[in-house]
Parts: sequence; structure tokens; C-alpha cells
Amino acid sequence: MAEENQEKKKNKKISKMSIQEIDSALKKSTETMVGEKSKYVQHLVQRKAELSKK
Repeated sequence: MAEENQEKKKNKKISKMSIQEIDSALKKSTETMVGEKSKYVQHLVQRKAELSKK
């Protein structure tokens, strides 16, 4: 039962996401939120820029 809860974990902190996870989250959220004005999308874009610099 505990394993199922971990697999179904819905949210992951942006600071812990990889670039691939950020890309998929950006794609999904821009489609559902229609645009890039939400704070969540802005934070994803900022984190992606930080990771791509490294």
C-alpha cells in the first residue's frame, strides 16, 4: 500500500525535477492553463533556465 502511494505521488518540488520532468510539466501546464502567466509556469521556466546553464 505504501508503494502505491509513492507511485501515485502527484506533486514534486520544482527544485527536485530533472530537465525532462520540467519539459513535460511545462507542456502539460501550458495546455491546461492556456498560457504562461501562472506562477507555476514561471517558476518552471526559471528552473529550466538555471539547469540549462549548468
